[in-house]
Amino acid sequence: MKTLNPPSKIQKDIKNIPLLHLTDVNINIKNPFFYTGRLEDLPNEFQIFDSSHRHSYYALFFFTEGEGIHTIDFHSHSIAKNSLFFLRPGQVHSWTFSKPVKGYALKIYPDYLSEEGGQTTNFQNYPFFQLGNENSKLVVKDSEQLKNDFERLLIEKKSNSNSSMVYLLIQLVLQQSLNEFKSSFQDIVTIDSKLGDFFRLLENHFKEQKTTSYYAKQIGTSSGNLNQLCQKQYGKSAKAIIQERLILEIKRLLLHSDLNINQIALTLGFDDNSYFSKFFKNLTNNSPEKFRSLKRKLP
Repeated sequence: MKTLNPPSKIQKDIKNIPLLHLTDVNINIKNPFFYTGRLEDLPNEFQIFDSSHRHSYYALFFFTEGEGIHTIDFHSHSIAKNSLFFLRPGQVHSWTFSKPVKGYALKIYPDYLSEEGGQTTNFQNYPFFQLGNENSKLVVKDSEQLKNDFERLLIEKKSNSNSSMVYLLIQLVLQQSLNEFKSSFQDIVTIDSKLGDFFRLLENHFKEQKTTSYYAKQIGTSSGNLNQLCQKQYGKSAKAIIQERLILEIKRLLLHSDLNINQIALTLGFDDNSYFSKFFKNLTNNSPEKFRSLKRKLP
């Protein structure tokens, strides 16, 4: 098995949004590629984390007690008993608690599953982690089963047993979460492989490549077929999905960074500042300046 390079300590990426790594949550973790623990045991600065930030890892947060608000990419979700949240690397989130919380967290570095399993297993096998999934929260129906799975994982991790057993128990938690996801979102179907390729390419190249034809060519299909796939799965064109990804990143930077409008435009591949402002306003009905001003005035 090749050696993974663990990410460094907390940093701000080029977009000026704080980027958290596993070692920032607990500097004493023995395996820097995954972390599991109890939400009530998080350090105080993470118990009251109302400062928006990104993660470099995938995460599950299972709240068995407590109340609050969990905001993920401008969507606010209530935290209540048996709430289960899913986060992908790069998503911006924050939370505030109005009542003390209890529960579990599982955080995994992107290469962990394939490296530990010695096979091609990866996070795209789980629809709640797939690019394009917009369902970030569900209410767990079989809470006792998921609690038991987390408890077994915690016990195994604490015993410092072999990594193969820990790996299998992580898979068990993910599989039970998948069962809950399928039960809660029965109309969700597996994303077509070409759509999966499209979203992965989009995530890596949306700053410099903004046309449907580019992505269609890269995944070996026509623009028309890519549009048909997007319409069937999401009820919108590939162009609309590309534009939504750009708008999301613009909003992230406007609200969570101190870059000026021109810097944001350049960061996202817009050479013409006036076109950048027009693009944003056409899709949001607000200028970048007005969006930033309105959102930053909100409590």
